[in-house]
Amino acid sequence: MSEMQAVRGARPRELPRPNRTYQRDRVCAAEGCDTRLSIYNKAAYCWTHKPLTFPVTRGARRRKAA
Repeated sequence: MSEMQAVRGARPRELPRPNRTYQRDRVCAAEGCDTRLSIYNKAAYCWTHKPLTFPVTRGARRRKAA
């Protein structure tokens, strides 16, 4: 029982930045919608009324011919 054991660890690091927050008690901008938005949602609309957007995809990159 007198054997020494190595203890490993990591150096302490900075804490990550806190999440960005937005104004409290915001309501969806759609007419007639009274959904309260999260303080973490930067959009003006709730998920139901958010305008439909499509991501720009470029496809797979082709290799150069040898």
